[in-house]
Amino acid sequence: MYEFAENLTSTVKVSVYKNRDGNIQQEGETTSGTESFIFKGFASSITASEIVNDTDSPALHNGVSGLVWLFSGTDENFNPLTIEKTTKSEVDYE
Repeated sequence: MYEFAENLTSTVKVSVYKNRDGNIQQEGETTSGTESFIFKGFASSITASEIVNDTDSPALHNGVSGLVWLFSGTDENFNPLTIEKTTKSEVDYE
């Protein structure tokens, strides 16, 4: 019998705002473009709310916003509507 494996990892892609110098936008700077970042290894069960951190958790590891904070110093440097989550599943044979 063939079945899809459960609880595999996901890849998350998010667009981060850039300033006019082409660097990741810092607080108070003007947006002049975006750059996409891809993060791998999230549990496939991660929700959109966890990715965006819509509960404003102070925990650094809470969602992609924590990773964006590591790059730019702010977790509001991306548009949540640009987030893409891709999960791959393997086929198991029993």
